Amino acid sequence: MEAKISKRPLRRAWLAGGLSVAVALVAAGVYIGVTLRRGPDPAAVETSFRGYVESLAVAGKIVLVEAKERVFIRQTTPGFLFGDTAIGRLLGVRSDATIEASAWADVSFAIDLYSTEAWSARYDPADGGSLSVAAPPLAMLTPAIHTDTIEIRTVDRSIFLDEARLETSALRDLTARFVEAASRMIDDPALREKAAAAVEATVRMFAAGAGFPLERVDVSFAPAED
Repeated sequence: MEAKISKRPLRRAWLAGGLSVAVALVAAGVYIGVTLRRGPDPAAVETSFRGYVESLAVAGKIVLVEAKERVFIRQTTPGFLFGDTAIGRLLGVRSDATIEASAWADVSFAIDLYSTEAWSARYDPADGGSLSVAAPPLAMLTPAIHTDTIEIRTVDRSIFLDEARLETSALRDLTARFVEAASRMIDDPALREKAAAAVEATVRMFAAGAGFPLERVDVSFAPAED
């Protein structure tokens, strides 16, 4: 199994509803801007950020990281004379079949904006301003298999087994393997770092529109939901 994490985590991130986002930024800017005369009010910043995130909910999800993954499987099915029955196993006359299959797929990791886990933010105006953001869990979207990259072949043939049926079964297993591989990638430190960088970029866009100083951004993700 090979994996290549995209170097452009926001390339296809859909922060949807351009108009609603613009309205949210303007509202946040007006609300926070009043307080800038006496310094940013942490409560105002935090409230405005939560309102900004809520305005993005129409998008459903924010795609943070995209990866390209290749999965290879090899499975051997035992073939018995008289089938996989008591008499077949007793006689032990076998002709096994081995199938190999591989394909590439696009895997995307996102935040569900309708997650039961709420966003939280803590703003500290000291030393240029810092915003600590706790985001909902990082989740995986259904992998998109590149059908033109699917390769499947029977490397060991069986006189007792239906190769076409075995190859169809291997194709079904490919999808399951992609889901397993992507699920494991969620805990990969490099991927989580890229996802956090994507959230940070969103936070800085919000800060620039709202007009409050922001030197540092700290991002964490809630644990995956059961």
